[in-house]
Amino acid sequence: MSNKSQFIEYQPLVYSTLHKLRVPRPYDDYVQEAYFVYEKCRHNYDPSLSKFSSYFTLHLLYYYKSLFRKKKKPLLAFVPSLHTDPLLDVITLWDITDHCHLTNVEKDVLFLTLKDWTIKEISCHIDRSPSTIKRARRSIRKKISPYVRSQ
Repeated sequence: MSNKSQFIEYQPLVYSTLHKLRVPRPYDDYVQEAYFVYEKCRHNYDPSLSKFSSYFTLHLLYYYKSLFRKKKKPLLAFVPSLHTDPLLDVITLWDITDHCHLTNVEKDVLFLTLKDWTIKEISCHIDRSPSTIKRARRSIRKKISPYVRSQ
């Protein structure tokens, strides 16, 4: 049995992991990257410690979280300026996203809203219904209202 055909058995784990992380479709690129994680896991796996599926899922989850953490940083470059000082923009967005305890969906909705995307565009992009986007916007307003002064 070739490595590729063995990997196909574990693809449902890949899709499940991507779904848990709320990654929007299509998954093609992420599945290709999962194959490299699979190969690394296959070479480093010790059967006496755990099942391979558990080992692979844990490493895959860690890999994707690291990847998304690295990919999120450039998003700040596309957000319209909130202040004249760029340092204050970064601080403000960091405060809003981290200290207000926004969920991943709320963070996505916030960044896309700041880029002037419509509710329909956001719902298509993150694979959620328009009512979910509206609910997320209401939740964002409720969570950040104590920290933001109205002008």
